[in-house]
Amino acid sequence: FSNDAKGALLLEPTRSNLITYSEDFSQSVWVKTDASVVSGFSAPDGTNNSFKLVEGTTNGVHHIRCGFIGTTNGSEIAASVFVKADTRTNVILKEDAYTSEFVSVDLINETINTNGHSANLTKLANGWFRIDIVSTGKPSTRWRIMTSLNNGVSTYQGDGTSGLYIWGFQLEDVASYATSYIPTQGSAVTRV
Repeated sequence: FSNDAKGALLLEPTRSNLITYSEDFSQSVWVKTDASVVSGFSAPDGTNNSFKLVEGTTNGVHHIRCGFIGTTNGSEIAASVFVKADTRTNVILKEDAYTSEFVSVDLINETINTNGHSANLTKLANGWFRIDIVSTGKPSTRWRIMTSLNNGVSTYQGDGTSGLYIWGFQLEDVASYATSYIPTQGSAVTRV
């Protein structure tokens, strides 16, 4: 849509965000593995609802992941998240239940790599980006947001303080592309 005095008309199909807490990464539905989250940072919508994903101190993978979510087996699904660089400038969005489909993003050089699946990186204001990937649905899916080093290295020695900002995770079933963000606060939400 355009950002001018004439406004814009956004036409989209009915879609649901299946993630029950799309912004509150402190909830137990988001499992932290050698990582923590800190709230209260500026988000793309102008609120202070974004979180900093902070890596732990072990030599391992530093991530948060959602629990298993049912999707339509064999159909396309779209996962997306908003991210902003801080002391870590690389992030991986990965499906790790069945397909191991992923997108690895360098937020400074604005480069994106996938393992062969459709993915997009959309640049927004104030250093924010939206990452989306289209995957093949299975009976259930589970997604991770991981800090990484250059070239998609996801296993490394963390320092306990470095990280990046995250906000607005979305998972859409029977979706060949990601639509505009649908916020959730405890249950899935459908936009008609």
